[in-house]
Amino acid sequence: MGVEADLFLFGKPAWELDMEEASAEEIRKKGDEIKERLYRIAEIMEKLEQAGWERYSASLYSISFYKEINEEEAKEELRRLGIDPEEVSLMEIEEEEEEEAEEEAELAEEVSEEVEFAEEELEADVGEEWREGERLLLLEDFELPKKVNESGSESSESGGREGKRGHNMTKE
Repeated sequence: MGVEADLFLFGKPAWELDMEEASAEEIRKKGDEIKERLYRIAEIMEKLEQAGWERYSASLYSISFYKEINEEEAKEELRRLGIDPEEVSLMEIEEEEEEEAEEEAELAEEVSEEVEFAEEELEADVGEEWREGERLLLLEDFELPKKVNESGSESSESGGREGKRGHNMTKE
């Protein structure tokens, strides 16, 4: 059993401000507040790492640390480090939960790598052509849907017009 210490960084702007009514001055104040919050979080991170806490995970809005102690010991240690336990979200983690969280993190990393690889492959295979800063897909890289007319012969959606390479795109 261990404890996860979660440090909330910042959320969506709408969580922090009334986006429709916020004045320039309110945005400046929020920026100063977020800066102070992040500096304090960096200080807490350094203290946790020096005290043997391991970086456990990260999400869109927070960074988590882990140590093999119970929640009461974690609160005592935080106080000794000069950290108010209210500044950190603490959660006891059972061994089974730890294994599940590690497996989920590994799976998320694998999926992310696979998506990145697939995106790179897709970008390499689309047959792109650049002209005057605009991305154009080459027509010959795509097959147009076929229609069957009343006589039973197939024709392309373009009405049988010739394609970019000068050949008729209808199927014979």
